Amino acid sequence: MLRYAQRICVFMVAAAGMYAQTTAPNMPVTDTRTSGAVGIALGQTARFNVLRPNETATTTCSAVLTYFDGAGTQLKTSTVTVAPGTVGYLDLFSDADLALAINQRKQIRVTVAVPVATPSATPPSTTSSLIKVKEVPICRLIPTLEIFDEVTGKTSFVVGGFHRIADETVTPTPAVN
Repeated sequence: MLRYAQRICVFMVAAAGMYAQTTAPNMPVTDTRTSGAVGIALGQTARFNVLRPNETATTTCSAVLTYFDGAGTQLKTSTVTVAPGTVGYLDLFSDADLALAINQRKQIRVTVAVPVATPSATPPSTTSSLIKVKEVPICRLIPTLEIFDEVTGKTSFVVGGFHRIADETVTPTPAVN
């Protein structure tokens, strides 16, 4: 009877391990950062900028830029490629994208997701599965969100100070451009 119980335990552990392995490997790991919420009204445009400050780098950087409304619904997304020393952006238009009416306002926020690189060398220890490997973004981007008047082009305000969020809280749907 003891042998039977041991075999069932081994089977349960093996089955749980196989189930755990099938849930995450296909998901890309990203460093995702979010702004706070801001309001946009008719006649305004939101521009989400990302600056690649490293002018000495030789490779471009791809990032997924996404707008969400106050309820967490994805409004617009795009993948941008930013060369060193340049800026990429994604606009959200109050009339065309949001169909806002006069005296209507909408809360929005933005996220930027950059792929991460994990070190390929794993520790030889048997406890290596307990050690969290530091995931490092493949490039650094400086994000800002600005709201400006569509007629005059005058900027109303700029938001910086983005915060890192867990990967599982935001999964942008890739844009088809």
